[in-house]
Amino acid sequence: MNTFDTAKLADRNRAVRFRLRKLWLLAHRWLGLTIGLVFVLIGLTGSLLVFDHAIDERLNSDLLLTNRSGQPRTVAEIIVAAEAFYDDGAKQALSVSRPRVDDGVWTVWFAGGTDQAPKYIAVHVDPYSASVTGQRVWGEDLMSWIYRLHFQLVAGRIGSIIVGIIGVLVLLSIGSGILLWWPLWKHSWRAAFAIRRGRRFNYDVHKTFGIVSAGFLAVITFTGVYMEFPAVFRSVAGVFSEVSKEPRDLTSDPQESRKPLTPDEAIAIARSTFPNAKFDHLHPPANENGTYEVAFRQPDEVQTSYGRSQVFLDQYSGRVLSVRSPADFSAADAFFAWQFPLHNGEAFGLMGRWAVLFFGLTPALLYISGAIVWWRKRRPQHSKNRRSAGQPTEIDSVADVVTDTERSRLPAAKELVSGTTR
Repeated sequence: MNTFDTAKLADRNRAVRFRLRKLWLLAHRWLGLTIGLVFVLIGLTGSLLVFDHAIDERLNSDLLLTNRSGQPRTVAEIIVAAEAFYDDGAKQALSVSRPRVDDGVWTVWFAGGTDQAPKYIAVHVDPYSASVTGQRVWGEDLMSWIYRLHFQLVAGRIGSIIVGIIGVLVLLSIGSGILLWWPLWKHSWRAAFAIRRGRRFNYDVHKTFGIVSAGFLAVITFTGVYMEFPAVFRSVAGVFSEVSKEPRDLTSDPQESRKPLTPDEAIAIARSTFPNAKFDHLHPPANENGTYEVAFRQPDEVQTSYGRSQVFLDQYSGRVLSVRSPADFSAADAFFAWQFPLHNGEAFGLMGRWAVLFFGLTPALLYISGAIVWWRKRRPQHSKNRRSAGQPTEIDSVADVVTDTERSRLPAAKELVSGTTR
């Protein structure tokens, strides 16, 4: 191949690269402008939910906090008090969760509503006096409503699907942003990360904060997509690894000569399976054939807000029917167990939570800076005036993503990406 053919091939390759860049630029721009605003809402609400329980306790201290006076009551007394308060005792408790903080309250959950519109009601009980501090319907108080807004846009299952699809498109947008940024890094460190004053300020803010937050946003978004479509992920994961299921056909053997165990007796028996674990929550038997499910959190569990070590007991004999422990999880089980702790940052402690809070704010910054850059490029008269004055225009941003060798052919490059300035 002679020199002329080599140069011609090089020109063709450059043309292909610029056309691909134009394609990625259009995808990145319109994904940002269309779904970006919803992503901003999801990011802001997600940042707020990082410390949702602490905020809720501050806003509703009379309901969720106590003065810690007296002797702690038994779990059985807590459940009895809640069942007597809720619906005059006509409903049986679904579960009971320990206080989140030392001066917190027990939360006893009940099922309400209808089959078409189920509701879950939380009755809060003082652990020292066994008096009910109040009750709430999940999704109707401020913080749980924000949670519904975050993961389903307050639109039920349809909203969840929409949020999940938006999450997939956001991952595509993040990927396109990385591809657009990469030539800057190849050119120089300054071009890749510098934030300059003047007309390039918004562009630099967008590309610098975009690349710095890209990895974190990708993880947060991916875990969010998983939580919207868990069945899809479980089906795919099942191809590569065993996915264990919670036992559902366990039954107790009723015995006329033996009374059912109390919740406290069930917890004591289950504790022998996980002696170093902390009690988290309990599901009482649903009927005379039902079983106790007692959940603990072991010190090495990745999720701090929910215990995944479970013991299932015969409600009469206390015989252990089944045990689930994170130590026995398959690769798929461990992958699933990491998703929520990664999503809210608790997998890495307090610093992880603050990191998620911070990066949840970056979609707003990226949307505003990106929209400003786009809007300025939509002002042809502004560009015309700048050209007539001999000043550089927005087309010069093309120069930020080409190598030194390609700079000599910048006029040709401008023709290839001229559509991006319209």
